[in-house]
Amino acid sequence: MLTNFKYIIGFFYLFSVGLMAQTSLKNAENLLNNGEIDKAREVFLQHKEQPKSIEYLGDIACFNKNWDEAIEYYETLVELDAGNAMYNFKLGGAMGMKAYYGSKFQAALLLGDIKEYLKKAAELDPKHKEARRALVELYMQIPSMLGGSKTIAESYASDLDRLNEVDAFLADAYIYKIQDYKDLAKNKYNDALRAAVRKPELVSRNYLNYELGEASAIFEIQLDAGKTFLNEYIANYGYRDLKSPAWAYLRLAQIERVQNNQKAALSHIEKSLELDPGFDKALIEKQKIQRL
Repeated sequence: MLTNFKYIIGFFYLFSVGLMAQTSLKNAENLLNNGEIDKAREVFLQHKEQPKSIEYLGDIACFNKNWDEAIEYYETLVELDAGNAMYNFKLGGAMGMKAYYGSKFQAALLLGDIKEYLKKAAELDPKHKEARRALVELYMQIPSMLGGSKTIAESYASDLDRLNEVDAFLADAYIYKIQDYKDLAKNKYNDALRAAVRKPELVSRNYLNYELGEASAIFEIQLDAGKTFLNEYIANYGYRDLKSPAWAYLRLAQIERVQNNQKAALSHIEKSLELDPGFDKALIEKQKIQRL
């Protein structure tokens, strides 16, 4: 009887420890979603044995542009579960960002692994939109002698037709943009903006708001819609997003300048520079606004 009692005590101890860990992770998630990233990271570090903590730590490392650290976390996850599409996507994505920000030599060394993990993510999950968008950009960016292919990029873009109309139009626009077919790219970006306005539910992740707003600013199309998407991006900005709000304020300033709203344009560009005082594109834009 006493032995059984000890087993019961042990079971409840393990249960209570697990429950406490779950509560801590939930609190850390709340901190992360509220923008308290450093505090959240400290909690996740206390539970590094949990796959969810490892994933969040990788996400935070990406947010901080610590690509090597992110890669290490995501590699651990892929070792734990090689059949997880999101783990493969995040590992390939972190390697891709390291290649983008690093030297050409680093990029060449990483290229095979980037392809491997992104393609595996797409194969494991036929509905994985982000992996297909990444593969479109990858195959368009790298030279054909290193395995780049417009045909393969177009095949992944066509997959998006059945998954998300906005993603599909943005992927097509990117293909045209890389080929320097500016008018065709502009038409596709216009289609993406129209689709997003018509069906807001297609803007399924916050970064799409930035992409749409950026296209509006650069190609000077559907400017009011562009402002709406950029403001939405700023309002919902978080650790998953690639561009700082400084970029969104720059794009807002550009749109206001095109609309000859100097006061509003200056207000936005000042916010951009407040977030990033050395932002060269914002400094150049400020000069353009002041000349209105």
